[in-house]
Amino acid sequence: MSTQSPVGGSLRKVALTLGFLAVAASALVARSNPATGYELSFYTMTPAEVWAGLLVALAASLAVAFGPSSGDRRTDRGLAVALGGLVMTVFVGLPIVRGYRFLGHHDALTHLGWARALSEGTIVPFDLYYPGIHTVTVFIHSALGIPLSRSMLLMVLLAVLVFCTFVPLCVGTIVPDDRGRAAAIGAFAAFLLLPITTISMFLEAHAMSQAVLFSALLVYLLVKYVRPGRESVSRPASAIGVALAFVSIATVVYHPQLVAHLIAVFLGICALQFLARRVASDGRMAGQTTLYGHSAFLIGLFLVWTSNHDFFSGMFEHFFSAAIEFVLEGRSGAGDTVAVQGASLSAIGGSLVEVFFKLFTAQLVFVLLVGALALGVVVRRNSSWFASIRAETMYFLGALVALVPLFGIYFLAPDSTMHFRVFGLMMLFVTLLGSIAIHGLTTKFSGDRSRFVPGHPVIAVGFALLLVLSLAAVIPSPYTYKASPHVSDTQMNGYETAFENQDEDIGFLGLRDGPNRFDDAINGNAERMHRHQNLDESSFGDPLATRYDEDRYLALTRVDYEREVSAYNELRYTEEELDSVATQPHVNRVQSNGEFDLYYVDTDSSLE
Repeated sequence: MSTQSPVGGSLRKVALTLGFLAVAASALVARSNPATGYELSFYTMTPAEVWAGLLVALAASLAVAFGPSSGDRRTDRGLAVALGGLVMTVFVGLPIVRGYRFLGHHDALTHLGWARALSEGTIVPFDLYYPGIHTVTVFIHSALGIPLSRSMLLMVLLAVLVFCTFVPLCVGTIVPDDRGRAAAIGAFAAFLLLPITTISMFLEAHAMSQAVLFSALLVYLLVKYVRPGRESVSRPASAIGVALAFVSIATVVYHPQLVAHLIAVFLGICALQFLARRVASDGRMAGQTTLYGHSAFLIGLFLVWTSNHDFFSGMFEHFFSAAIEFVLEGRSGAGDTVAVQGASLSAIGGSLVEVFFKLFTAQLVFVLLVGALALGVVVRRNSSWFASIRAETMYFLGALVALVPLFGIYFLAPDSTMHFRVFGLMMLFVTLLGSIAIHGLTTKFSGDRSRFVPGHPVIAVGFALLLVLSLAAVIPSPYTYKASPHVSDTQMNGYETAFENQDEDIGFLGLRDGPNRFDDAINGNAERMHRHQNLDESSFGDPLATRYDEDRYLALTRVDYEREVSAYNELRYTEEELDSVATQPHVNRVQSNGEFDLYYVDTDSSLE
């Protein structure tokens, strides 16, 4: 029988009702205010009423989930988590709701092109290194009949929903808690999207990013598989074991490089299980199902898939060679890249410390929580507290240790941000361990036997602050000295017209690899386009027509202007230089639609 106060119960119901209404209102306002052109900032160009509604809903969700109350209120907490999940769904889905043509430059545009080629039948999934996100996109496109670009945005949303669903389920499975408190903590920790850093991990079409988010399902099944008490412990072909095998196959298809990282995780867990059976045969870990067979299966999957693609063997050879060269010869690594980025930030009025705070505050807080948990495991290993630590907690700590060498190898490679991919996977385990640590703290300071829980409002406020800080930086914007990767209808239409009418013998010029990527997206190239050239900053020193031996098209877009002038504060190109293109001799504008200008650079006339 519930012992909750009627007044308290009514207040929670009112708060939840207001929260759901606020989310609905935000979605309606966003839908009625679609993007009419390129938006430099996803955040500032979205109507303030949308953010107000989402903040109200988030506050209601946190208040009900963690506010003071008496009695068991598992149902209310479940509704609060559902409300928080709905807030996240609307937040991540805002580009869809507001009619964005696409969100993502660089790799995302190439992925869109591969999805187009897959849909048109010019390539098959096995032609790609990692066809997962493209196959899902084409499936959505075929099932719902919506454009491929919109389908790919929906694919990104689905990956986030997988992450936000299975992280709390995983935490709830590990931590015994009949009130649902652990799962609620795991849910709001998942909402932080700690793996998304906008440095090699993005909230846009990006195979590794979606693979890491999808791997939350793999980890959940891993936890279910190893736990004792299953009637099928002695039978590897249990339902959970079969599901784990199928999800492992899907993970390989999403991104084999992630599987290489997960192999390190699985082997680390196997090492812990092996030691547990030798050192503490009567402990919890020794009584769990081993991962030896599934680790071998995962290794076999990786070898079979990569045997058809030399790309991965060459990539791993490059990074291991770079690490060896760094150790033996002292060649530059990621540290030098950081120094260069720091100098660029200083030139436009920013600093590395400022950007670190904006991008990594939530990650830092959770890393400190996990560090405290790991320290407690080491210092109090002979205490009753250590005996209460779940085996899965030790597995996840072992996973982090196993990933550190991989992070180091990538970090030592010059001009690479691959280490942030490993960091993204590490943040999955940090999210899980941080949630377990927070639950442990609330239990320690409030006590499970107390009907009034005074510590939870602190957790609610903490999550509120971290959610605002984290979600404000998961999509590039001038807030983090970047431009939004928004692709408007006008920009895409401009490139489509340009490629349709171009002289096949004449290549394109553009800024920051723009023409190559849009060529991929529009024409569905089986191989990445490298024909078109970048216009570097030194090109404006002389007339463009005198710098090239052959005629060229030059594509300049509103995105280029906004990015270089507003987001980058004219670091590489000034507004005056960009404007000067229209007045240069033998450079003629042949196409314009308001956001896309195409110029013909006539090198023959310049020689007369």
